[in-house]
Amino acid sequence: MTTRQKIEVKQSERRERINALLAQEERTDEERSALATLTADYQAGEVELRAAITVEGDGGDGDGDGGGGEDHQLTELRSRVDFGDYIRGALAGHGVTGGAAAEYNQALDVPADRFPLDLLDDGAEHRAAVDGDAGTTQGTWLDRLFADAAAGALGITMPSVPAGVRAYPVIGSNAAPAQRGRTEAAVDATITATVTEVKPTRNSVRAVYSVEDDARLPGLADAIRADLRAAMVEKIDRTIFVGDAGANENSADITGLTTAAIAESTLTQANKIKPDKVLEVLAGFVDGIHAGSLGDVRLVATVGSNTLWLATIAAPDTSNQTLAAFLRENGVTWRTRGEIETATANGDFGAFIGLGRGIANAGVAPVWNSGRLIRDPYTAAKSGEVALTLEYLWNFALPRPASFKRVKYVT
Repeated sequence: MTTRQKIEVKQSERRERINALLAQEERTDEERSALATLTADYQAGEVELRAAITVEGDGGDGDGDGGGGEDHQLTELRSRVDFGDYIRGALAGHGVTGGAAAEYNQALDVPADRFPLDLLDDGAEHRAAVDGDAGTTQGTWLDRLFADAAAGALGITMPSVPAGVRAYPVIGSNAAPAQRGRTEAAVDATITATVTEVKPTRNSVRAVYSVEDDARLPGLADAIRADLRAAMVEKIDRTIFVGDAGANENSADITGLTTAAIAESTLTQANKIKPDKVLEVLAGFVDGIHAGSLGDVRLVATVGSNTLWLATIAAPDTSNQTLAAFLRENGVTWRTRGEIETATANGDFGAFIGLGRGIANAGVAPVWNSGRLIRDPYTAAKSGEVALTLEYLWNFALPRPASFKRVKYVT
């Protein structure tokens, strides 16, 4: 069983226990405490699951052998790969030419001058080291902090895919079953399918460091690797929500969930602090098709909404209960994603929703499985700086937009 599958099993067990507690009309203090703990564990599990999806893919593209011998050999080979080989190959201009790195590229059918993105998976082995020349014990590296990734919590998958255009077909109209008499023939019906094709667009992340740091700090190359990975994942995640129209040509622009053609519900300024009205909007996403219960409503709140719910006493209410407490007691759970909205003014977005039934591949952000790693010690040589650029290819699409919704605040 893969890491991702183990996490998915744990999350399923947590959901089952949460739903069982929420179904009780009355709960003891111990049960309320257990519910709070389970909710926190579930939210933490979503973070782990997204990380596993990023590393392992969505499991639906047929690129692996289900954890058999070939996967084991690749894992063993990957453990011997030195990230520095790619940096040195980039400096030489010919990519990797020997050793485990070259074997790994060959096993993945990745050209020698390309960089397998799964190597950006963070490891702990680079975190502490000793600088022998300086006689100084170096502490652990402290990574940059990024906004919490949340697209995976909505059910958007981020598979690692090989070269080529990715096609995601969705069945449209279909034959309708109907009772027939003894000699009555079935009516012909044409089955139609819509196909969403996803083509790669280029994104880049660039790190600049000094030659002095390169010589002084053990583990710098691996720390930069971890930082590039975190920056790449965060950029993909944020762009899924807010889009990106900063490219020079329209074909490379990304349409995010804030502007995508998905259904939108609204909360007025007067109703946003009324618990029954907020719950009414969220419960409205349970349509019996894409969501069969509130447990199928995957909710990512903006910072503005999360602050409102946590810090506002529900009105009208005489028990000093917050909106958050009311929502949680009635089966609503959510996570928060920064850098989308920080307020709840007119026109601000309050939340994004993924509906859990049939969610697989309803929203996809494929990452093509090799990038280009470019080391440039020349451009800023007079300043003693080295630039390390990672170019990667990805895109975002909603093959089934009906599986996603959003909430907006209005007058």
